[in-house]
Amino acid sequence: MQFEQHFDYIVIGAGTAGCVLAARLSEDPAHSVCLIEAGGSEQHPYIRIPAAVGAAIMSPKFGWGLTTVPQQHVNGRQIPLPRGKVIGGSGSINGMAYYRGPARDYDDWAAQGNPGWSYAELLPYFLRSEHNPEYAGSPYHATGGPMGVSFPRSRNRLCEAFNASIAALGYEECKDFNVPEPHGYGYRQGTIWNGRRVSTASAYLRPAMQRPNLEVLTETLTRRILLDGKRAVGVEIQTGDRVRSIGARKEVVLSAGAYHSPHVLLHSGIGDERDLQSWGIEPLHHLPAVGRNLHDHPSAFVVMDMEDSTSYGLSWKALPRDFVNLWQYVLTKSGPLSSNLFETNAYIKTQPGLDRPDMQVVFQPARRNIRPFPIPLGHGFVVAVVCLYPKSRGRVRLSGPDPLAAPLIDLALLSEEADLESLIKGLTLARKIISHNAFAKYRARERAPGSAVTDDQALADYIKETLVTVHHPGSTCRMGPAGEQTVVDHELKVHGLEGLRVADASIYPRVVGGNTNASVVAIAEKAADMILGKPAPMPMPRDAGGVRQSSTAAEASPSLSYPEATT
Repeated sequence: MQFEQHFDYIVIGAGTAGCVLAARLSEDPAHSVCLIEAGGSEQHPYIRIPAAVGAAIMSPKFGWGLTTVPQQHVNGRQIPLPRGKVIGGSGSINGMAYYRGPARDYDDWAAQGNPGWSYAELLPYFLRSEHNPEYAGSPYHATGGPMGVSFPRSRNRLCEAFNASIAALGYEECKDFNVPEPHGYGYRQGTIWNGRRVSTASAYLRPAMQRPNLEVLTETLTRRILLDGKRAVGVEIQTGDRVRSIGARKEVVLSAGAYHSPHVLLHSGIGDERDLQSWGIEPLHHLPAVGRNLHDHPSAFVVMDMEDSTSYGLSWKALPRDFVNLWQYVLTKSGPLSSNLFETNAYIKTQPGLDRPDMQVVFQPARRNIRPFPIPLGHGFVVAVVCLYPKSRGRVRLSGPDPLAAPLIDLALLSEEADLESLIKGLTLARKIISHNAFAKYRARERAPGSAVTDDQALADYIKETLVTVHHPGSTCRMGPAGEQTVVDHELKVHGLEGLRVADASIYPRVVGGNTNASVVAIAEKAADMILGKPAPMPMPRDAGGVRQSSTAAEASPSLSYPEATT
């Protein structure tokens, strides 16, 4: 094969995982690293300002424009699937929630034949990445890491009503959602520092880009991974109309996300050989699980409108306040524009006997627009419920032999009746929360589902008409011992191949019960250690017997210890 350039390591995808990997692998000047990103720069106000999250996620400038195929069990609807096509990937357009998930999720991973992936073994990687002085002294938090984590500098008064309402229903307050067994309601932290979004692009990659041994290729599509026999030796890339190949002396690391990592593997001839042949692609390595086991968190919501202007939103009534808030942000990086709008939520168990919460209740103190618009217009609030452990499983497939064509994505939403039943329970709970007298003074009225929707069948019909996902896809390159349902082993090496690993949300054995960004950062941190042959940190048990000192994260990564760089 003819290669235009050679690097020691090639990382495909400058998303949440890819930015971490490129930064960590390039820390040693002896290693040359190439990071390939299909999108462009993330230096834009929509991305940097937390409250502009709606504009960031809806902008075609920063996304792939993906949708599902028509969903059979959701009235044939095609569901939008926002994914970041920009440096930082989906971490540059997400809701910035910082949540790791229950310890039992990771212990389950380890129990399924993945040594090294238990909660105790992953906790040091969470700590390594974190700069979180608001929990100083906690064994579950650290300072000195690259990613600034904090509570938003604004709290809408409607959040107090939500917290009071759910407390009245008997749920406990949770002071820290990143302990081993998080449950209850409360304010939550985000990847926000000094009033600005923190992504792995700003925290890891931008400071590392000054290194001469790191080359970042933007607006460059990865067409396929190149194999020499059973070894990955390079990648074929395309910038504009120009197609070329670059070589990897040591490894290729695929970090293109739950939809595009299997997409790249399939175009490389790695997947189910019968499917590859049907698409006119030469099968080079039979691996039937590529693209399978796809799932995401489905969500339904109750939408409330009100005349009261307490909520975030644009209106003539709120215009003087909004003008003051704008200058407050410009001058001090505080106020509502420094918030990600999702300031409080709850993790609850919908039935006795569960060993972890199975439902997330998310409160948004802003109106949901009737028509797509990136900023809330008018006033109101939304209570969304999220099924954390869906049983439905879908698949990512190719739409044809052209690498530039979008994949076919079938989440098979609500194909398992239990997922629909979970959301019906959730909407019933959401209405109970809203009906509490803490909300009475706001005189809100229910726009959706609406007063006419009362019984379970009507709620089911409403869910099928409005259901969305909360953009936490995973498991399409599932980790586990070699078999029909896995793609990578516990070291993230693709089964049966050399020189090729996958490191992103696609390797989840099962998606964690909540927001996924923090766990992807930890996956990438651990992957970098394994690639470089570094010993794993000492495991930290759930009781975290030895408190992690605030200097630990900095000592683990002195070259990335600069929370100021995330501002």
